[in-house]
Parts: sequence; C-alpha cells; structure tokens
Amino acid sequence: MKNSRLEIQNEIISALADFRELNRIFIGYSGGVDSHVLLDSCASLSKFKTKITAVYIHHGLQKEADNWAIHCQKIAENLEVSFLELRVDATAEKGESPEEAARNARYSEFKNLITENDVLLIAQHREDQLETVLLQLFRGSGLRGLAGMPQKIAFSKGYLLRPLLNVSKEIINDYALENKLAWIEDVSNQSTIYDRNFLRLRIIPHLKNRWKSLDKTVSRTAIHCAEAEILQQKIIETEFETVFDCSDKTLNIPKLLTYSEIEQRLILRRWFEKLGFKMPSQDFLQRILNEVIFARIDRHPVLHKKGITICRLGLKLKCKSH
Repeated sequence: MKNSRLEIQNEIISALADFRELNRIFIGYSGGVDSHVLLDSCASLSKFKTKITAVYIHHGLQKEADNWAIHCQKIAENLEVSFLELRVDATAEKGESPEEAARNARYSEFKNLITENDVLLIAQHREDQLETVLLQLFRGSGLRGLAGMPQKIAFSKGYLLRPLLNVSKEIINDYALENKLAWIEDVSNQSTIYDRNFLRLRIIPHLKNRWKSLDKTVSRTAIHCAEAEILQQKIIETEFETVFDCSDKTLNIPKLLTYSEIEQRLILRRWFEKLGFKMPSQDFLQRILNEVIFARIDRHPVLHKKGITICRLGLKLKCKSH
C-alpha cells in the first residue's frame, strides 16, 4: 500500500527544491479536499511551515461562501499557518463563461500578492490535467493547449507551482481519509452544465473503466506536447525576428512570404502573442493570409475582428486594437 503522505510530501519538496531564497509560500485554499491536502501536507514540513499563507478567494457567487471562509480560517489556525481572505468581483463579462470569470478574478488577485522569491501553490492534480487536455482537444487546440497545465510557470514577480500535478486523485483522497481531514463539498461541482464537471462525472469514469491508467498516459502526452511546443517556439522565434519590426510592431510582408504557409501561420500567432492580443482562430489566420497578405499589391485590405483591425500599409502588415 502506498504511503500517501510521503508521496505527496516528496512531490512538494521536489517542486520547491529549486528555490534557494524562498520568501513566502501562498497556497490557494478553497477548503475542498485537494487544496486541504496540499495545505495540510505543506504545513507538516517544518522547513516550510513558517513561510505559508493559506489564501481563500471569496468569489461572492454562493451563499455558503461566508461559512466556507470561516471554515478555512479555522483550519489554517489549527495548522498554525497564516490565513488571508480576499474578496473578488467574479461577475462574467459579455462572452465570458462563469468559470472563466471566476478563474480570471482569482488569478488576478493572486498576482497582486506575489513578489520576488514568492511562490503560489495550486492543488491541481493528474486527473485535473486529464480534464484540461481533453477539453483542449475538443476545442481543436494546438500543441500549446494539448500541453495542458505546466507544473511550474513564471507568475507575477514569482512563480506558480502545481506540486500535485503528477499525483493521482486516489492518493489525494487516501491522504484526506487517513489523516481525518474535514473538507468542504461544493455542490456546484456536481452540476454537469459545466464542461469540466460533465467530463469528470459522466465521461471520464467510463473511459477509465476501459483504460485504467488514462490519467497517467494523457499526462505523458501532455509532457510530449509541451516539449514539442518549446522546440517549435524556439524555431519560430528565430524566423519571427527576421519579419518583425520593433519600431512600429509591424510584419514585413515580402519577408513573411519567403516562409511556407505553415510557418506564416505560426509567425502570425507569435505576432498576436507579442502584441498581447487573444490568439486568433484558424479561420481568422487564413483570412489574414488570403484577404490581406496575398491580396494584390494595389489593394488596401482591412479586416476587423473582436476589437482588432488588421491592415496592409505598403509592404507592412499592421494590427491594432480599437
């Protein structure tokens, strides 16, 4: 039988091993079983305990949230770690799903906390990774989407870590039961109107009945995709620099046309990323190529899409927001 405490502690120690000048450890703590296990395990490691702050984000979306905040504070006090409750406005804007709005509000608040040598720990695990990769697959994502969630990423002035990303949900549940943890059950997690819940409750159990190690194998695929994405980005960055004009943030069309169409699309995606715009769809990329870049030289084509304008100025491709 696996020692769930030891396995989880080892993952946390490994995730934090690179940080020699570790200042503060913020833990996203919702009170649910996953974040409770992460917090409890971190607090059991004496070398980290004094650096920990459990952070409860109050989204104001459910009537139970006030009671959950009280519960989380009591758990933090019992573990003798610092506690912080932050209230956010998670109202969804036009075109934004409720889950996306809550996530954006939550991470925006987390970013305000993190300074140099700080880390934020999030309790996402291997089955969360499975759900993420499947959702990205169903949305037609490329390598970046299929790479799923990274275990470590630069975040604000510090880093965001997912130390449980290689840990199974079964191990997390075993830890919670063995250590008699008291966690919050959010009834909204049983609602299949949300895509992630639908996958978790209706689809993945059937898949795992057939393929027992599905979370492991899909996690491995995500790692392969992440490695391929890193290599692809290195290659495209070199090509992008030959096309991009830093002075006016335009692309040189004659130079762009020296590359294959596949490379052109990748360069255009890198351009959108460089400008801080939302990644364009495959259809919109093709429209940029067909209607703007490949248009006759005497034409002055303009494309409008969701707050941005793409146009050709002589031999340059320009993109601006409005």
